[in-house]
Amino acid sequence: MKKLLLLCLLSAFPFFIFSQSYLDWSSHEVVRFYEKIHLDSYTIDKDGEVLDEIYVPIMVEVGVYDIEVYKISSKLYRIEGTEIYMYFRFPPILMNYDKGVLEIYYNNYGTFYEDPY
Repeated sequence: MKKLLLLCLLSAFPFFIFSQSYLDWSSHEVVRFYEKIHLDSYTIDKDGEVLDEIYVPIMVEVGVYDIEVYKISSKLYRIEGTEIYMYFRFPPILMNYDKGVLEIYYNNYGTFYEDPY
């Protein structure tokens, strides 16, 4: 009987581990969203550098999304498969192609929850 009980507990153990909510994962605050616009003609920035693309602030629809990120700079990350970029309040320690959950709030702020698995 004890062996049967132990077997039942051990078989249920993986369900306890993987039932963790994404809200318990490491989180990073997103303060702005941008879209990269490719210009038809070149333009010059304030330092005289020639630009062929610019980043424009955008509004993103409120919701919860499964995403993968790609690092552009210490605080700027691209959402894989899109031209949407997230700007973090503090530099997160994320790797290229890290997966996670992005929760966007009504005021266009968000939180990226880093998938630990």
